[in-house]
Amino acid sequence: MDFITEAVRQNPHWQNGVVEITRISGREIKRPIFQELLQSWQSKFITVIRGLRRTGKSVLARQLMQHILETQPPKTVAWFEFDRAMNATPDDLDALIRYFESQQSENIVLDEIAFVPKWQDILKRFYDRTNLKFVITGSSALELDRRTSESLAGRFNTLYIGPFSLPEVLELAGKPPAQTTLDLATRSEELYLEAEKYLKTGGLPEIALEKTESARNQYIKESLLNPLFYKDLPAVFPQANPDLLSKTLEVLAGTVPNAYQAQGVASALGCSIASASQHIDLLEKGLLVKTIFNYTPSLAKQKRTSKKIVFSDNGILAALRPDVAIGALAEQAVQNALSSEFFWKNPLAEVDLVFPKLKLAVEVKHQEHVTSADERHLHYFLERRDGWKGLLVTKKDDDPKADIPRIPLWKILMRPENASNEKRNSQSP
Repeated sequence: MDFITEAVRQNPHWQNGVVEITRISGREIKRPIFQELLQSWQSKFITVIRGLRRTGKSVLARQLMQHILETQPPKTVAWFEFDRAMNATPDDLDALIRYFESQQSENIVLDEIAFVPKWQDILKRFYDRTNLKFVITGSSALELDRRTSESLAGRFNTLYIGPFSLPEVLELAGKPPAQTTLDLATRSEELYLEAEKYLKTGGLPEIALEKTESARNQYIKESLLNPLFYKDLPAVFPQANPDLLSKTLEVLAGTVPNAYQAQGVASALGCSIASASQHIDLLEKGLLVKTIFNYTPSLAKQKRTSKKIVFSDNGILAALRPDVAIGALAEQAVQNALSSEFFWKNPLAEVDLVFPKLKLAVEVKHQEHVTSADERHLHYFLERRDGWKGLLVTKKDDDPKADIPRIPLWKILMRPENASNEKRNSQSP
């Protein structure tokens, strides 16, 4: 491939000054994380935008380009989107950056750079020797593994973009935002119903407003999972077995909301524990799921005992397991909104989410009426730990002044701090 010719083709804004940006339902959504992207762009660090396939990483990067062109000449910004079929080499990447540099491009956006082997070494060299600003994106295939952290140590800043939050889905639908306490109160029934829909549909931007379950499921399998299993992950991780990835995800979907152990997954798959563990790890690298651990004082014990799987988007879980209970979907949504790393379980009791640094334990009870009996596991946990507090996330019950405060799930999903469902992981100094 002639990468220079392709570079010219991919940068029509050099001639017309216009950056084309994909719009969903005729709307261009400016996500809350865009402000963080602007701050990162103003530093020299390499900005890494990570996220699950089809969550809007490229749109976010192109919005940045549009912002830059409001005050700078068109050629100041260069864009290149790598495709797995390009078979780009490190030398191709090197030549491409040199070409952009010759065109006086100061800001270089490299989309899906993980398809270029040893891209870290090339960017490190340019970072150390020039004043070029790099913004790179990677879908699930871009794993900032040990080699990346070592090669680019102190040189990069990571932003994670997740599926749309409930407020973003409402914005996409053209519904006014709920910005004040009074607004939340007067629209409580409407927001409750929207949250109930969101539990089942999830927040993948292109299908967040799709009303047909079969159409959502088809999109998830054909536009997200199949390309990820059969193209993206194997292109970056040669050990990935596409069929085993697919089956592993289906088995994990069947464990929600219960704990699982690797040997149980291996038995269901008919493979070794090592192979099952490896493919669970690849699914995590693919940002489809994450593992949360049973909270114990011993880190070694946490690794050995049962774990839980959290799907990055409820729509994916619902597509794989149409019969999944609404209570399980509610628990998944809360885990994603609050970014829990732990649950807690012993033979007598279990708590859904645990936050050791905050000394907070959270239980999700998505049912019509909550009674004191539904608090017994929280009480069991709290009575054995000084200084800890509890929270009960309910379907509709709202009593913030109770001994264990109760808050409806829709309020959790509408909280401003959860408004973008983005988890940040800065690795710059």
